[in-house]
Amino acid sequence: MNLNIFLKNFYFFQLNLHKKEKYLNIYIVTHKDFINKLTNSYYKILCDDCSKLNWDYNIDLISSNYDNELYKKKIGYCEGSKIYYIWKNYKNNKINTKYVGFNHYRRIFSFLDEIPNLDKIFQEYDVILNKRLYLNNKNIKEQYFEIHIGKNLDQIIQIIKENFTDYYLTSLKTMKMTFGNFCNIFIMKKEDFIEYGNFVFGVLFEFDRRNKLKNDDDIKNFIKKLLIKRNSNNIEKTIKYQRRLEGFLLERLTNVFYNFKFKNKYEIKVIDP
Repeated sequence: MNLNIFLKNFYFFQLNLHKKEKYLNIYIVTHKDFINKLTNSYYKILCDDCSKLNWDYNIDLISSNYDNELYKKKIGYCEGSKIYYIWKNYKNNKINTKYVGFNHYRRIFSFLDEIPNLDKIFQEYDVILNKRLYLNNKNIKEQYFEIHIGKNLDQIIQIIKENFTDYYLTSLKTMKMTFGNFCNIFIMKKEDFIEYGNFVFGVLFEFDRRNKLKNDDDIKNFIKKLLIKRNSNNIEKTIKYQRRLEGFLLERLTNVFYNFKFKNKYEIKVIDP
């Protein structure tokens, strides 16, 4: 069989696995093998190419490297490239569940296989998040400027002001907060997840367009130029960290969306199972 035809058929097979679950999907994002003892069918392991995983998993494996525009920026976007893949398929109604969630391979909601009654939780709360992280008396903007390249966050806020005006005041307030729910870990209603993707990827795609970032090499070179101007020490090591540019920005945009959309947030501890 032609490889392209095989990949296409496998892609639609994967989506059909999702469509059978009408209540909930929780995607565990990973880039490598990890020890996993989860067996609940609501969990799905999501990675760039699951054929490279060797562990004997007991839940569905979903590869996000096919039909994914962000695969060529998978380093820059980190888990964002995988969230985008799932978001696009929800938006196109190829996946259809009442609730959608994301965890990381070493950050799993502490309820594990014993999924709580989400209908009951969502009667009182608007979203389920990981526990907030306090930033040692720094606000979100100050913390970003300290450990990343502040110019990029400033440009993100400017894009929100110009193109996503409804979110602008919330973005300014969010930047002044001394805590946040980081790592893009959540369970949302499907319609909220679609709105979330419209916002965060709309902003990031405009950021990429303005800076001509078409692939991971572009992102790496963009970061390198900024670091050279800043006279950073140990530049190669710093590039390796900072080239996860859109992933870092996505975490801050996600908090903007949380604060704009959700009044009542239900926070649950995450653990490394």
